[in-house]
Amino acid sequence: MDVITTHLNADFDAFASMVAAKKLYPDAVVAFAGSQEKSLRDFFLTSAYYAFKWEKLKNIDLKKITRLILVDIRQKNRIGKFARVAERPDVELHIDDHHPPADDDLRGSVEVVQEVGATTTVLCGLLKKKKIDILPEEATIMMLGIYEDTGNLTFPSTTREDYLAAAYLKSKGADLNLISDILVKLDCRDRTHAVLKAITQRLL
Repeated sequence: MDVITTHLNADFDAFASMVAAKKLYPDAVVAFAGSQEKSLRDFFLTSAYYAFKWEKLKNIDLKKITRLILVDIRQKNRIGKFARVAERPDVELHIDDHHPPADDDLRGSVEVVQEVGATTTVLCGLLKKKKIDILPEEATIMMLGIYEDTGNLTFPSTTREDYLAAAYLKSKGADLNLISDILVKLDCRDRTHAVLKAITQRLL
């Protein structure tokens, strides 16, 4: 069994990276390693337009995992119970990340790690290279992931690749009006349930 997961307290870049990874591994099960940021939880609660399916961790038999795909993370101490899975010699580990190296980094048989502003950028590059189509709804989520982690493409960590990924997602139908509404009305660290509900209702 293939499983896609990300770090504890997942944010929008983590979520968007999982959406992108599911395109690369269509048969994989998607599961959060633990909690999500409040903004992401509110988004799921108030948005019915995007049928993103994931499995609860408690319903996954960890012993049956043969390939673990980590996105937006490679630190062992930030993936909860999946850390034990990642260390098993019989498990194939794939990693897509943009964070700088750390002492407890896991090593995968496949690693795509780039010094860019968002992991979503890394995965967008893979989708483009493999010519895997992206739906407008998926492009919107991926663009939001890039915007959140790059401060609307203004943080010093933002790279040329982030801009190119954003342009590619725009060409795939990313809804910039929706993204602008979210990022203008909400502080990235303190989004409120009421505003998210008002925004996501536009997509119903």
